This record gives sequence, structure tokens and C-alpha cells, in this order.
Amino acid sequence: MNIQILPEILANQIAAGEVVERPASIVKELMENSIDAGASRIAIEIQAAGKESIKVSDNGSGMEPEDARLAFERHATSKIQSAGDLEAIRSLGFRGEALPSIAAIARVRLTTGTGGGQNGTEVSIEGGGALRIREIAFSRGTTLEVNQVFYNTPARQKFLKKDGTEASHITQVVQQQALAHPEIQFSLHHNGRQLLATLPTDQSLYRIAELFGADLAGELIRVEQGDGTYRIEGFISSPVYTRSNRNTQYCFINSRCVRDKVLLSATQQGYSHLLPRGQHPVLFLFLTMDPGLLDVNVHPAKAEVRFAFQQDVYRFVRQAVQDALQQNEKTFAASADDSITGSGREAAPSNDWPGHPSGPLPAMGSVPAATGAETRKGDWSQGLEALYRPAPAAGPQRAAAADPRQIEVFGQKPQPVSDLVFSEFEPVGQLNHSFIVMQGPKGILVVDQHIAHERVLYERFREAAHNKKVEVQDLLFPLTVELPPAEAQALSQHLESLKELGLELEPFGNNGFLLRSVPAVLKHHDQEIIVREVAGHLLREEKDRTLQDKMEDIMIMMSCRNAIKVNHPLELDQMRKLMHDLEHTRMPYTCPHGRPIALLFEMNDILRKFQRI
Repeated sequence: MNIQILPEILANQIAAGEVVERPASIVKELMENSIDAGASRIAIEIQAAGKESIKVSDNGSGMEPEDARLAFERHATSKIQSAGDLEAIRSLGFRGEALPSIAAIARVRLTTGTGGGQNGTEVSIEGGGALRIREIAFSRGTTLEVNQVFYNTPARQKFLKKDGTEASHITQVVQQQALAHPEIQFSLHHNGRQLLATLPTDQSLYRIAELFGADLAGELIRVEQGDGTYRIEGFISSPVYTRSNRNTQYCFINSRCVRDKVLLSATQQGYSHLLPRGQHPVLFLFLTMDPGLLDVNVHPAKAEVRFAFQQDVYRFVRQAVQDALQQNEKTFAASADDSITGSGREAAPSNDWPGHPSGPLPAMGSVPAATGAETRKGDWSQGLEALYRPAPAAGPQRAAAADPRQIEVFGQKPQPVSDLVFSEFEPVGQLNHSFIVMQGPKGILVVDQHIAHERVLYERFREAAHNKKVEVQDLLFPLTVELPPAEAQALSQHLESLKELGLELEPFGNNGFLLRSVPAVLKHHDQEIIVREVAGHLLREEKDRTLQDKMEDIMIMMSCRNAIKVNHPLELDQMRKLMHDLEHTRMPYTCPHGRPIALLFEMNDILRKFQRI
């Protein structure tokens, strides 16, 4: 086949794929145009999650008739005039690609006016065809209506997700702009129902409270720092108020929302050891810098940036987070337990074992004696800690005296197990009140008590859900939970499935829910946190994730919540009960996340290192 120049309409449809991924992309581009036009009020109305129609109205400066016509020409923009302007971009849009790309895959109508007693202009276009322009009566501002998205590219249309998912994506992009511009009034309606509404304010914290609730806003710590080159402002959560996902992490650079690995890594390092394992802080951070130090033209959707001095930005943000945490008393509300075992906001788990210890958990700063009846329990704990952890390097004076064979023994790597019979081993104690130590003919077995119990609970939960026999605890008084709009939208699509897992919720207001029952295994937990984490799991969308996959994730999360924590003492009978239950699961060697539950120090290896064989 010979090389041919593509027809303009086909070329535009292909190019549109870089800009318009889904209806949320259209909403984002149109909002950015409204913000660049100086709007103080932006209203978004969508039908069928934006697939059927999207309408964005603003009270910005509007356009003259000639500008309205040129707006649909590719690479026509008022934002930049020369290559040098790319180094000083302060507007959100600058490529002149959004409207032509949208017009190539939808039916579009633009109405705009500059006010001052003059008439407005209406421009209509379908599928990148010819423009139809006429004069109309219209006040100041611009309204863009986009109908039947991807109507002429069915291959793109079939890849759109369900309405609930697409509506959640739209809600997220509106939230992002609402956070970046608290001075602007935003509203979002879906099929006539209000999903989001804000009032203009000059206080970012008020906007955060509007979108995410006063409870979350009350847990935040202010960040404010500048060095002449960079300035950062915003809010972060205390280490005792964390999430199991990153859904509530928002980073803005020069008022542009980005997902930047440098910023996220810097903030995580700023918390250092304060965060519970697997938990993430809430972030609302606004970084400003000279546009010349930043390249925003590296991603089709402008969702990524490149820094001129990446390490400088990393160090600056990390230090700002560290300083904010050190200066705030909320940071020191986290005990040593919280930084290791989980969020301080969580209640201690209940367990179905008789005589399960309760009360505060001991700290992990030192190696505690192992729990058990034997008088030698301290020796097991001390010795196996050295076995489980690499020995420190010997200093110059100790090197000659150190026995290389002993060092080699304690440096021996244990092996994950996949075919052991746990009943052949007998518990002898605990290591750090976190690992069950067992001995048997094949050697020494070390079991992670948390993930072992997680496996047991997960399989029980899964079987009960499959048989529709989940034990439920009805709440005496329903709990009201307010969620961010995007999470509320995601949760509302799965209420029936969640009810089958014992979590009964019903809509209450725009973004609120009444919690009426919970799975009995979670009755002692902070139920609001459970609802928020479930909503967060549902909001995260991964490729080819089915409803069943999402429910599996939630069962795993619930099992993890209720499992014994690390740094929790157990009696020998409780250890035996756990190992008995674990042995009777379908997959006793790995947790639901795939991590090994037990490690074996083989007896032959130990004997060989001591030259016994």
C-alpha cells in the first residue's frame, strides 16, 4: 500500500484520542478554558455520565465572533504566541487542541458573548465537519454543549465504562479544579441530581471542608514554606489520620493538578517512620514556582510535569512536610504502636478465641520475652531476633574475635514454605509479640501471626459471602457518613453487593449515607473508617476489574482489619488454635495478598552450619 495523506476528519479523530480519553477529559478541558477566561462561576451538567451530553457554562470574558470561529481550528490559541511563551505558561490551556479534538468525536454547540449590550455568537459543528455560525442574543460568558460523545467512533465508545464509573471520573476532575480554585463557585449535576456544589471562598481549608467534610478538615496540619525559588502551601493529615489508599492525595503545581512521583515520594519521606505500614497520609499541597523551572508540555492530558531541578524540589517538599509535622502537636498524638501496628483511629480488633488478650499493645522498641509457659522463653525471643535479622557488621576491634561460623549461622536466609504440615510443629513462643516461633523435626518455623489470621478470616468471610450467610450486626442507631462526591458516586453503584457482605448502606442527602449494619466481625472497629475505605477501594479503577474482583478486595480489606495485629501477645493455646485453623484453609502458605505466611529455618542447614553433620 502506498503512503497517503489521511483525510482531515480522520486525522482529527485520531488526534482526538490523545486529548479525549473519556467524558471526564472533555469536562476537564472545558473547565480549564472557563478558568482561563476569568470565570467566577462554572456549572457542569451531564446526562448518562457524559456519554449523552455534557454542558459547561461560565460567566467568563466570552469571545468575539471571529475568536469563536477560530476556537475550532486546530492549534489556534490566545494563550501563547511564540516558542518563548512555553517557558512562561501560567494558563491551564495553551495548545489549541481541546475544542477541535472534542468537535471531531461529538456534536458540539458553542454559545458565547462578551456582554456590553452586544449580541452573542453560536457555533455548531458535528464530527469535525463544517461550522455553522449565527448571531444570537446572549449575555457575557460561554456555554459549551457536547452531545453524543464518540458517536462517530464506535470503537472508542465501546471502551467506556459503566455510567457510575464515568460519572466518578467526572466528579474527580471537578473536585480537582474546585480545590485548585476556591475563589470560583462550582456546581455539578448528573441526570438532574446535584453531585457537588461549592461557594466561593479565599480559604482553601473551607473548600476542603465543603468537599471532604469538616471531620477530615479538622484533622489537617497546615504546611507553609518558601525559599525564594519555591513556595508550598496546603494541608497534610497527622500520622494518626491515614488512609489505606492514595485517593485523598492532591498535589497542585502552579494551580495545575498533577500526579507527580517526585512530590508523592517527597511527602512520604517527610513522614518517615511515622506512618503505619500500608497507610498513606491525606494531602492537599499547592506548590508554586517560576514557570521557567517547569515543563508542563510532556503529557497529552497535561497530567505530568518535568522539573528543571528535580532534586531541589524533592528536598524542599520533604523538608516542608517534616517541619510541619514537627511543629504540630497532632503529630505526637501517635504512639509507638500507631507507627507500626496501624492507624491510631482504629479500634482494637476482636477475636473469636477464648481468652484473647485485650488492652493496650506493648511498644516494639525493645525485644520482649516470648509468651509461653516455658522459663526459657526469653532465650527464644532474643536468639531468633538475631536469626531473623541480618547481624550488624563487626567493628575493627571485634572483627578478629568474632567467630565466622556463628555469624554465618545467624545470616542464614530462611525459606518460604509451601508443603509443610503445621501440626508437626509445636509453638514455643513469640518473637516481638508479632511472630509465632515453632519447632519441629524439620527445623524452626517462624509464622507471621497477622497474615496467618488474615488468611483464616478471609476464607471464612469468602465462604460465608458465597453461601449468603455473613453474620450481620445491626446498629442500634444508624451512622451518618458524609463522603467526597467522587467516592459517594462510586459507593452508590454497589450498595446491593455490599449488603451481601453485611454492609448495609442507604443514600442520605447528596453525598451522605446511613450505615445500618456491619459484618459482625467488624462490630468493634471504627465503622466510619470502614465505610470510607470501602468507598476508596471502589473508586480505584484498574483495567479489567470486575465487580467480583472489587468485592474480593473488600473482603481482603475487612479480613486484614479484623486480624490480630503485630506487637500483640498470644498465649500458647491461642497460637495452637491459630495454626490449627490455618492448616485447614485452602491456601495456608500465603496471605490473600500473596505474601508468605511462614518461613522455615531448616534443621539440616542449622546442623551443617554448626558442623554437626
